[in-house]
Amino acid sequence: MAVPFSSRQLKDRPKSATYVTLHFDRKAVAVRDDAAKKVQSPIPSLEAPIQVDDQGAWSSKGRRKAQEDAFVLHEVHDTKQRTVILAGVMDGHLGTAASHFVRDNLPEAFYTEILRESMAPTDGLLERAWNDVCDDYRAECSIESCAAEYNKEGLLMAHTASTDTEAGSTACIMALDLQTSHLGVLNCGDPRALVIDEKGDIRFQTSDHTPGSEKELLRFEEAKSQGLGYSEPFCQLSKWRLPVGEYNYAVSRSLEGPFATSKGIVSMPDVSTFQFSGPAMIAVVATDGFWEVIDSKEAARILHRIRHKQGTGASDAAKTLCSLAVERGSSTMSVPSLSI
Repeated sequence: MAVPFSSRQLKDRPKSATYVTLHFDRKAVAVRDDAAKKVQSPIPSLEAPIQVDDQGAWSSKGRRKAQEDAFVLHEVHDTKQRTVILAGVMDGHLGTAASHFVRDNLPEAFYTEILRESMAPTDGLLERAWNDVCDDYRAECSIESCAAEYNKEGLLMAHTASTDTEAGSTACIMALDLQTSHLGVLNCGDPRALVIDEKGDIRFQTSDHTPGSEKELLRFEEAKSQGLGYSEPFCQLSKWRLPVGEYNYAVSRSLEGPFATSKGIVSMPDVSTFQFSGPAMIAVVATDGFWEVIDSKEAARILHRIRHKQGTGASDAAKTLCSLAVERGSSTMSVPSLSI
């Protein structure tokens, strides 16, 4: 499904607003008077304001019968001068309950945080919004409402066989502050974000959370010494997995229900920052279905060619990347992108 968007010029954006525009569902979230009163003075511009030339996204279910991924591409406005663009992907598994919950609730949670502390950097706001959404998901989802989904043949959507597992989702989300050129990036699982410069070189990228990474193996060793009852990662055919019930996870961090969380699949994210300092830069984020068949360096080369040399729009660029990944046999994926 194509979701083309062209960002409005800074001069056309409202200087004062009491709502957050959610582009995809076309609805606005009203601000209570008491919340508006808590807003501080406008955030100072530490760097020159940045202008987003284009933004867009594309999503494909690839070889699978069902699409469990989701994405967000939203502009969030506070009541003064601040505008933040949220661009992110959620890679659902065992159904869509978790990925859709994050998609539907994260923008409003972020907006709530920006009202509470309007001068805070985007990385801190994003982390608090993510943690709030994860807590709400675990509190509101029961084994009945968020249970793994079955197809007509009685098989679990993600080819598993565990009956006590609830739907989960990894995520990678970028928050770009247009007033300060500050980019906050939150990653939980194996979706990945890249920033490339005008030469096509990678200036920033996130690290995947896999059960076999040094950082995660250390976390599981520490949990074992503390008697937390976490599962133990294992390597089979050069691929690391983490067993939870009868399902072997390829990631070690993700938003999950209580059972998988108790086995060590935690929603604790890594949060990073990047400061845009030049023109003609591109930020892109995609789910693991894309990165399974196209590595970071190749993605950077392709984006540089089709955006800077061929002048392809952001939505069409995302579509081109998805189409290439499908040709190479990829599973489901979502690819939002921003051009600075």
